[in-house]
Amino acid sequence: MPEAIGMKSLRKADISSDLTSEDLNDGFKSEVANLRAEIATIREKLAEKSGEAYENVSRRASSAAHYVQDEAVSAAGAIREHPAAATTLFTLIGAIGFGIGYLVATTTAEQKQAWYRRYY
Repeated sequence: MPEAIGMKSLRKADISSDLTSEDLNDGFKSEVANLRAEIATIREKLAEKSGEAYENVSRRASSAAHYVQDEAVSAAGAIREHPAAATTLFTLIGAIGFGIGYLVATTTAEQKQAWYRRYY
């Protein structure tokens, strides 16, 4: 796996008795340097990708905000043109909401009775 990402690995067959500790030290230092360079490359690519993602999300959020603003202006225009219809619509929505709330409240109130009051 290390060879797949461009690093050479030290194998037991490569290490012979004639290598000194300095040679091994230099080998490990070069491996560490290669790993650091690879990490730096990965960090740069990650920073580039995250910057692109941020720009993409920012652009889409701006587009969505403009769309919502345009729709709000359109709805406000319709309400200005037809105030009676808008008032009727909001009153009807309020009445439906009140009815649903009343039904939910009465249903839960019946369930909260004590167990001994159910039998008389």
